[in-house]
Amino acid sequence: MILRMSGATNAHAELPGQADADYDANVVCCNGITGLDNLCSGTFATVLKLSGTSNAHAQQSGSYAQSACMSVPSGGTVSVGYQATNCTTPILYDTTLASMKATDNSHVGNTTAYTEYKICGTAVGAASQSLTFNISDPTIGFGALNSSARYATGDTLGSASDTADAHTLSASTNASSGYVITLNGATLASGGNTVTAIGASAVASSPGAEQFGARLIVNSGTGGSATVPYASANWALDTAAFPDQVASGAGDSTEDVFGVRYIANIAGSTEAGSYTATLTYIATANF
Repeated sequence: MILRMSGATNAHAELPGQADADYDANVVCCNGITGLDNLCSGTFATVLKLSGTSNAHAQQSGSYAQSACMSVPSGGTVSVGYQATNCTTPILYDTTLASMKATDNSHVGNTTAYTEYKICGTAVGAASQSLTFNISDPTIGFGALNSSARYATGDTLGSASDTADAHTLSASTNASSGYVITLNGATLASGGNTVTAIGASAVASSPGAEQFGARLIVNSGTGGSATVPYASANWALDTAAFPDQVASGAGDSTEDVFGVRYIANIAGSTEAGSYTATLTYIATANF
């Protein structure tokens, strides 16, 4: 409810929070927009200024202390205007809220009471919040580790060359501050034995030394970027900082696709075993 009136025409007005029974039959209400309200704060427009909280005369703008307002959630838009005869010319508004006789010290009425000034309004709600995120292949592998560097592949057999993504991450959002992707989990392990994670600084492959790391490549999109130290031709895996940010993107609703690659090196002293790691990627929108 935006406004209450004492009648359909030649009426006094009161604020929506008042409860005068004589005003119950003539109220100005709007719907159709999620979160539409009568707040005079945030994203709002003043519908009328009133000379008091009840039994009031109205003005379009001026010194009256009370305000009847229309508001929408953050991210939406709302506007109010006053036009003779209708709410379609010269500006097209969504709806006619009420009408009034004069610009100041005026009585008010319903939408047809007066032709001098129609009280017009337009409201647009905030866009529905959205976030999409996809991992192309949840199970990847290195095959058998040996004295040479191994790179993970989607078929789990691994490769001796860093020529293809193990899998891809795809993300998009319309959030005003975009999104971030974080990585959590642990390094390669076989029982109590582990392969040392590379750490917080990106380094080159070093066969003969234990290394488990990753890096991200932006394959497509307009606002996505890998996060240091994963935005490198070298390798990192900062398990001490988990959950660690690995990528981010803009809130432009465009899908960003990141190629993810992994490296594993073992040392002569690395214990034999079947080594696995569970890594979890989480995309978070910043609305």
